Amino acid sequence: MIHGYRNFLTAKIRSGFKRRNTYIQANHICSKVVKEGTHVLFLHFGLPRTEFYAKEFLRKSAAVYYQIPKKMEKFIPSALMVSGKVRDCIAKYGDSRAIEDSLSSFAGRVQSYLNTLVPEFDPVTCSNAFLFDEPSIEQELINVGRSGCSHIVLVPFYAHFSCAHSGFLLNETARVLQKFTKPAFLNGKEVHYERIVPNSSNSFHVSVLHRWSSHSVVSERGYNSKDHRRSVWSTCERVMSGLNDRFPWRLGFFNAWDQWDLPVGDSLAMQVRLYFCCIHFRAVELPTGKRIAIVPISSLLPDFDTLSVLPSITQSSDKSILIQPEGGDAVLLEGVAEAIKNHLLGRRSAQLRSRCNWCRNRHCEEMRAMLDDTNVPYFELNLSQDYSD
Repeated sequence: MIHGYRNFLTAKIRSGFKRRNTYIQANHICSKVVKEGTHVLFLHFGLPRTEFYAKEFLRKSAAVYYQIPKKMEKFIPSALMVSGKVRDCIAKYGDSRAIEDSLSSFAGRVQSYLNTLVPEFDPVTCSNAFLFDEPSIEQELINVGRSGCSHIVLVPFYAHFSCAHSGFLLNETARVLQKFTKPAFLNGKEVHYERIVPNSSNSFHVSVLHRWSSHSVVSERGYNSKDHRRSVWSTCERVMSGLNDRFPWRLGFFNAWDQWDLPVGDSLAMQVRLYFCCIHFRAVELPTGKRIAIVPISSLLPDFDTLSVLPSITQSSDKSILIQPEGGDAVLLEGVAEAIKNHLLGRRSAQLRSRCNWCRNRHCEEMRAMLDDTNVPYFELNLSQDYSD
């Protein structure tokens, strides 16, 4: 939240502050644009529920992470995927609630919080879209864009920004936006984050709340790894600060689905082994009733990692306990709603403007140009506007 701005801006909105601008596009002239409501679109890869689709999901995810062209994706060998671990993940996930249902319930409760927190943006609506599942990002984004809302906020449902997860989802949304909308012209200049739907009276402002992704250990050597690690580390520090820094802690990483064991010192499995080796050689035991708490800092909802991967890593010791995330937790809901509220009230992040190490994807630059509105004053973004001839 930008201090001192809220009361001023709220008063301006309610008094019907008007700004006269004309949006013009080569093939489309819009003199009166319908402006109503804000929509928050949560983005997620989705999770398969059968072994066949699980291997397909892993293949596509690997192609995304290593930026393998679509024509070459089919050559990723399924034999490299450990079938036993895949089946174990699917079996344990099958006993839990589907990610679509969890996210729908989560989005509905966040929507209720937002309509209470920021009534000046009323109505605020929320929905979900998936990369490898239904509703697809393309289908949902087109439906929302043509619904007449004034502002679409894209929220990748991953705790920390990374090219392999949040970045790829945002690239897909940028592709869809370019497909069914055109950039607007504001005061004679092309503005990419203001989009017009041709041959209709619909237009909307698009922004992204991307400070949300657990990374595989391989990413420690690329993909803007230093910034990602710093982001995760700062999250851990804030969590421990809330506990008055009473407990020692360390940061560990693990592989998606625990498919391969990598000899990396920062891996979770390695750190757990090293810790217990140190205790053994020092002939020291944990105090009675004390255990090591393993906290999946990047998991906001129960998923494959928390249901199968982490339990399999930690099951070798009875001295550790896994803290499972709760999708309906009131503190989490309030925190997410607060982050979105701050975004709507003008808080921005410059992460989209940084270029990742080793990035070869030309779509990243196009996505950043479209979704980066960090240099635009808040009062130019969120005030109600009236467009007339």
